[in-house]
Amino acid sequence: MRRFLSASVLIVFPLTLLSQAPVPRDKPEEPAPSPCFVAGRVVTAEGNPLKAARVVLVPEQARPDTHTYGTTSDSDGRFLLKDVAPGRFQFFATRAGFVAQQYQSEGTEGGAVLGLKPGQKISDVLFRMTVAAVIIGRVNNEDGEPMIGVQVVALRKPSEEDFEEESPFTSRKQRPVPVTSTRTDDRGQYRIFGLKPGEYYIRVSDSFDPDPGGIPLGQDYWAQQSLGSEYAPVYYPGVGRVGQAEMVSVRPGEEVQADFSMQRIKTVEVAGRIISPEGPAKRAWVSLEPSEGYEFGFGHQDTTDENGNFRLKGVPPGSYVIMAYLQTEGEDIYEAHARQNVEIDGENIESLTIVLGGGAKFEGRVTVAGAGSVTMDRIRVGLIPIDEEEYVGGHGRVKKDGTFQITSVKDGDYAINVWGLEHDWFVKSARLGPNELLEKGLQVEKGASGGRLEIVVSAASARLEGSVTDGDHAIIGARVRITPDPETPYNRFHSQSTKTDQTGRFTITGLVPGKYRVLARFQASAESGSLKSEPQNLTLGEHDHKTVELTMPKPQGQ
Repeated sequence: MRRFLSASVLIVFPLTLLSQAPVPRDKPEEPAPSPCFVAGRVVTAEGNPLKAARVVLVPEQARPDTHTYGTTSDSDGRFLLKDVAPGRFQFFATRAGFVAQQYQSEGTEGGAVLGLKPGQKISDVLFRMTVAAVIIGRVNNEDGEPMIGVQVVALRKPSEEDFEEESPFTSRKQRPVPVTSTRTDDRGQYRIFGLKPGEYYIRVSDSFDPDPGGIPLGQDYWAQQSLGSEYAPVYYPGVGRVGQAEMVSVRPGEEVQADFSMQRIKTVEVAGRIISPEGPAKRAWVSLEPSEGYEFGFGHQDTTDENGNFRLKGVPPGSYVIMAYLQTEGEDIYEAHARQNVEIDGENIESLTIVLGGGAKFEGRVTVAGAGSVTMDRIRVGLIPIDEEEYVGGHGRVKKDGTFQITSVKDGDYAINVWGLEHDWFVKSARLGPNELLEKGLQVEKGASGGRLEIVVSAASARLEGSVTDGDHAIIGARVRITPDPETPYNRFHSQSTKTDQTGRFTITGLVPGKYRVLARFQASAESGSLKSEPQNLTLGEHDHKTVELTMPKPQGQ
């Protein structure tokens, strides 16, 4: 479950040029680096030209205002990208009916970064695209009648990369990863297309979540909001838990059928009230989630009325967690403020009370160490619970003068996280009195009243470059990951990862000074499994620019 839900994207244009002094006339401007061009072909797995494929270059460290480069392939499958600035790029091709293809990937896996030096010309890129797979099926009720508008989700098992790339504070439990979803039509039929060949869990849920595209809500949605659902979610071939489910396997271009029959069950209502220190919590968002397993979407949710009342309908028996979220003042962000376990055994719950408020209050200030400046009111400071079963932390938005406030922080153990900083900036220090929170976190104990947080940010980050080889050849598309040494729940967000480019080289910027462990991993083939380099330990200081060489073992038999 995400901790913060935002309905808007904040785009801030750089203002530093407006305050810069004029360039002296006797100082010549540095010439812009020579542009590059990239050309190649897009073909099918059989080698036939593929027309109208979209080919895109996105900077490796992309931001909302990042400049990208794109074109489409012609009737011969050829493409050309001109006037490309040098740098390191994510590079891929997409086309309807085919699996999106990363640069230098084999089949549907892997891929590499494209590194371009000033004036470099590359003309031999080849994207060989695989036809996507499709899963179709029909969903009926116990009487054989079609189930209309139910949600069908394809999920896959998490990979090692998923565990590495997940949020530093999310649960490490193995949960399926949603890939795509659709809804059944008036015949109860569904079609999930554009799938990579592989194995998937298929889950069916009688839920009517609001359409994110802004399409007006239909009568079926309002009917279910009033009456709830009489059907529990099921996984293929008709079981209630993902641990009991069978995976559906699909090959390139294959269309596989997976049908469902949903059974009516006795469901109940869960009703209650949200109380804040100021009285009834109006317009609070309430969500009921399974305490174990995976839930895609929000099957049981409501918004409190003027008296703080909520009602959740159509809830099957089971163990749940009920979450209460309040909207941050002046922002389109909902933040978790309360969490409570609920056991549902087949009887309605009519008077559940959740009390908000209480806890510690922290005042704070963000300051800058050394040269440079940041846009303070883009920065947010969060207290993230270390307990992976806990969701309720604290959040504060920094004002233009650098001050912020975090209220209602419950007892617990927290890591501090700061986001919204300019590229390559980092948190140098976060202190509460004499205690450095970046090392040992923030412990809020019973009766604590809070305190003052002093956060110092800096632009003096470090940079790491290097190469990955097997001793004889460069390894293209190896994943390189750098983690703090030792890694703790309080510093995991300092970790970064990237992939090697077409020459086996990599670059990681914006590193917080400190001790690290760096490791490379590469999936040579399905048979050989994942290969790993010997880890290397290093220490990075402010403004450091270091280089490492990582050696990957060769697959057995070579």
